[in-house]
Amino acid sequence: MLNAGCLFWLLRLQPFFATVAAGALLYQIWIVRRRRFSLQSSSVKAILAISIALNVMVIGGWIALSIRYR
Repeated sequence: MLNAGCLFWLLRLQPFFATVAAGALLYQIWIVRRRRFSLQSSSVKAILAISIALNVMVIGGWIALSIRYR
């Protein structure tokens, strides 16, 4: 019963979590682009690239699971 309740709320809050994740990613990109080119070190770009890759993997997994369990 507990799992069904958790699943129900996770499904209902799914658009909220997706919106927050997309907003955070856009904010990160905006901050990195706003810096002067000389301050955009390779480590900052690497952190941004890893963050984008993780978001893409999570969204891909999310889509795969939603298709699998429909």
